[in-house]
Amino acid sequence: MIKNVGIDIIKNKRIKINDQFASKILAEKEFKYYSSVDSKTRKREYLAGRWVVKEALIKALEYNFPLNTVCIARGDDNKLKATGLNLAKNEFLNISLSHEEEYSVGMAILSEK
Repeated sequence: MIKNVGIDIIKNKRIKINDQFASKILAEKEFKYYSSVDSKTRKREYLAGRWVVKEALIKALEYNFPLNTVCIARGDDNKLKATGLNLAKNEFLNISLSHEEEYSVGMAILSEK
């Protein structure tokens, strides 16, 4: 059963590419990947993607958290997973992220098992 849905969209060019800004958004594992990327376009897309997914999570969960305390990564099943959140045992999240040239959009669906 779906409990709540969160969605966020951002125009990618609004994202600043610098380490100070990135450290406020990215968890340690995410920042490590971000630092290894050479392409400014890919860095901006990665930051925008993490931003929109985490903002969508805040909306779905209905509570704020420091963005850099939650890590978004692909699981063994290749689906996006969020770690660092306090979910009830009977709750789970479905996360979706999409990019196009100008925009990134993220969606989070909070459900009960």
